Amino acid sequence: MGSLKKLWVAVLLVFALVTFFAGNLPAKDLSLNLMTPPKHLRNTNVFEPWAKMVDERTKGAIKIKMYFSNTMSPLSEMYDSTVSGVSDLTECYTFAVPGRFSLTEFLMLPEMGFPTSISCSRAMWQLYKTVPEVKAEYPNVKMLWLHATPGAKLMTRKKAVRTLEDLKGLKICVSGATMVKVAKALGFTPVTIPTPDIYVAMEKGTIDGFIRPSELLISRKLYEVTKYVTDVDLGHDLFYVIMNQKSWDSQTPEVQKVLTDLSGEWAVDFTGKAWDKFDTEAEAEVKAKHGVEYITLSTAEMARWKSLLVPIKNEYAAELEAKKLPGKKVLDVLNKMAEKK
Repeated sequence: MGSLKKLWVAVLLVFALVTFFAGNLPAKDLSLNLMTPPKHLRNTNVFEPWAKMVDERTKGAIKIKMYFSNTMSPLSEMYDSTVSGVSDLTECYTFAVPGRFSLTEFLMLPEMGFPTSISCSRAMWQLYKTVPEVKAEYPNVKMLWLHATPGAKLMTRKKAVRTLEDLKGLKICVSGATMVKVAKALGFTPVTIPTPDIYVAMEKGTIDGFIRPSELLISRKLYEVTKYVTDVDLGHDLFYVIMNQKSWDSQTPEVQKVLTDLSGEWAVDFTGKAWDKFDTEAEAEVKAKHGVEYITLSTAEMARWKSLLVPIKNEYAAELEAKKLPGKKVLDVLNKMAEKK
């Protein structure tokens, strides 16, 4: 019995040591590859608070280490670099790789019926959850959440745009190939350049304007090169937040639960509400402090714009069908969502 007692004492001692050291292991860093600079409003209002919540709820077991301005990989490689494990987590916009997220990018189009960040983000997430072909656009990763900008507006350097005729001859930066359709409909010349390059392009006069949400006027200081904003909803930029699958699988069930609780519908709403708030605040600030003029189209003029913009979604659906993608199915789902709002 003495030998058995010694054996049990040894087992309990080993268990105590393992428990002690396991409880005192250093926190594991998860790398988060971000496309935005450190002081961008999305970082300070969304990702920094989110990372803090992950830290607190995992009791320090997980620390999110942020890498800004796509330093871990180029924009066009951010999705695949997450799949391969270059980064544990990534946020990037869908149009970084043209044609890769064609079904999701219905929500980049204007006049889809979801003018705010939260309404568009919810529609995007619902689309992902309910349409298998949309979900299939995001393979080999753990999807955390999807989100969208507030409605993008037309911002110009020198010329006020109050009518369709004012657009003629203007070179306007748009987000990806999908938005080229807007340019064709409204009659301006589309230019596709990365968001970080817009400031210099505006300053040098390479472009006459750009289509983006108001918050960029503050977060990227574009108010310094922008004089006018034509207040019309011209669609949204769309973003995914994903996690490397092996990194996800390696987490304890407790950590996975925390990440699950802080993703999905909760994160869609958290991001959407924050974005709508700081977008509204940015608009107020540039009007009051920086002399940016917001132009509201007359009712008759807005009707002219809508008559050209609304048909784009049907044209886009037909183009997707020609590529053997369920464009009409996705459009029908989105139309039904918009009707229920």
